[in-house]
Amino acid sequence: MPPHELSSAASAFRTLGALALVALLAACAQPQESAIRYDTTRENTQIDARDHAMGEGPRAASQIQLGFGSTGAPPAAAVPATAAAEGQPAALPRPLAEPRSFLGTVPCPSGMTCDAARFTVTLAPSGEWRSRTQLLVGNEVRQTLTDQGCWDVIGDSPLRIALVQQNRESAMADLTFVNGNSLRVNMLNGAKPVLEHRLSRQADLDPIDELRDRPAIQCS
Repeated sequence: MPPHELSSAASAFRTLGALALVALLAACAQPQESAIRYDTTRENTQIDARDHAMGEGPRAASQIQLGFGSTGAPPAAAVPATAAAEGQPAALPRPLAEPRSFLGTVPCPSGMTCDAARFTVTLAPSGEWRSRTQLLVGNEVRQTLTDQGCWDVIGDSPLRIALVQQNRESAMADLTFVNGNSLRVNMLNGAKPVLEHRLSRQADLDPIDELRDRPAIQCS
């Protein structure tokens, strides 16, 4: 083959080789580019973490429904006057924005025969509360009392609530949030404890099943 034909053939092979290399690199780069473009796992994880920290993530039904009350509009007592006047919904204080149950040992109610009492109260975002008071003699439960009503915010620094019994004007209890997991008893059953008593948040919600047949209270 003449020298000029050999040179032309070599040039053609080099051109084909270069084109093949470019095609191979493009084929390798395309999946990576697609992966970068469509793989949002990291982004979703960051968003989920942010929403969880801000309380914006979806909640399980067990975190919302207790068998009484609802998570609709906050009770009027929890809505600042300015927001209510402007017709704007106001967010509940964080400790009241989800159902929570608290338990503690408190003094025996006046007029009752007991050494102490085990008091459980469950607060619902709807403004309703339910309680169970177990009268103790030694460590044995001798009598169980249940009650329900609506809670009212009576202080915000620190957050303080009153538990008002149904169809009664006076409060059954006056409680202060030490933090989201602890309530200090200021007054209970009309009496102020001589010593400090606190109620601790429970890991499991207690719907106070003894009251399950009673209709939910409309707190407003």
